[in-house]
Amino acid sequence: MTDMLPNMLGLGARFAAWPQSRRAARKRSDACTTVPQLRPQVEIPARDPDPEMLEHLGHLDRGRHLARQDNWDVLSREIRLAEQERRKTCGLTSVASLLSQGARSDAVEAVHMAIGRGDARGARGAMAALATIREDYPDDPVMAHVVAMAQVDLANAWAAGRSAEDLPEAHRDGYDGAMQVASALADQFDPFELDSPLWAEARCAVLPADPRPAARAADDYEDLIELDPGCPHHMIALGGALLPGSFGTMTTLDTQARRVASLTSDFWGAGGYVFTMMGAMERDPVALRRTDPELFAEGLHDIMTRRCGPTVVNRLAAFCGVTAQAPDMTGPARDRIADCFTWIAADHLTELHPRLWAEAPIPGAEPLYGDAPERRGKARAHAALAQHFAAQVDAGQKLVFTAAGMQVCPVN
Repeated sequence: MTDMLPNMLGLGARFAAWPQSRRAARKRSDACTTVPQLRPQVEIPARDPDPEMLEHLGHLDRGRHLARQDNWDVLSREIRLAEQERRKTCGLTSVASLLSQGARSDAVEAVHMAIGRGDARGARGAMAALATIREDYPDDPVMAHVVAMAQVDLANAWAAGRSAEDLPEAHRDGYDGAMQVASALADQFDPFELDSPLWAEARCAVLPADPRPAARAADDYEDLIELDPGCPHHMIALGGALLPGSFGTMTTLDTQARRVASLTSDFWGAGGYVFTMMGAMERDPVALRRTDPELFAEGLHDIMTRRCGPTVVNRLAAFCGVTAQAPDMTGPARDRIADCFTWIAADHLTELHPRLWAEAPIPGAEPLYGDAPERRGKARAHAALAQHFAAQVDAGQKLVFTAAGMQVCPVN
């Protein structure tokens, strides 16, 4: 009790008046209920917010600020320069894409609010201000891209995660109209002539508007990856797009994942296979059964030896330790990926980015809500590490992660 006295000076008089028997009973109660604090099984420094999130927010805010100031000339110049330089965040996200997203974010937010009210006219009106950009900058492909992707965002807002076939008539009309506008804009610009990953990305985004999307999906994503091989998010998106429920088949997925690995071998070694199959496995556990375990392991090694900052390490560790070990994940590749988690954690994991662990998808499971992402991410990471290194933890040791790698230490 003595450590509480500084905070209890105002209660001194009342405490002195308590009967001695009551004080003694309180002391006995404290002695019975106080237990030693459990020592952590895993000690690893956490970064929250993580550097990737901070960079994301910074570029989104920059794009939003320039749009609010109607400073479209500066915005266009900054997006064009970021694209020419293939500038990336520490998590290898396209800076040009983030600036474009920020520039249209106010309009997209207004769209969501209007659709939430069932106001179709208001949703279309929210796009009106952006639509004038095409009139003021008719020859600027960057500004056209902002408008096209805003229309894609409008279509996705109407869809609200459902397929177009499942939408009620009013929502289907809104979805189709927005996709048609975006698709018409995308047809006006050649990504290779412009050396523009942004327009290649836009062509992939409007695939649902094509009457035969499966016939061009692999080629469109391959164009995007060829223009910007340093962005793994394009390959991850390809993996999801080639699932049977989207624009492909498991056979097409396997063929294209290997093709992407060859196409990006100078940049990633076999890592392109990893990113593509990850994108599929995060959405459909059946993709794990079609995964080549040894090629996947080789690709992980190649990624780690080439472009492996803390954000990428956390992303891959969370996939190997959480997503790939989900109950619905079965097959020989699961054990091989678990083996890879061992050396990724021991040799490369030096700090924890909780958000990435919290966002690691678990196919077949309902999304978790309630807990703060930081808390959920830490719990997931600590549980995965403690379970994977159970032999050391059960022997009374703890896992300590430092800049030099993981160390197994006695619990003092």
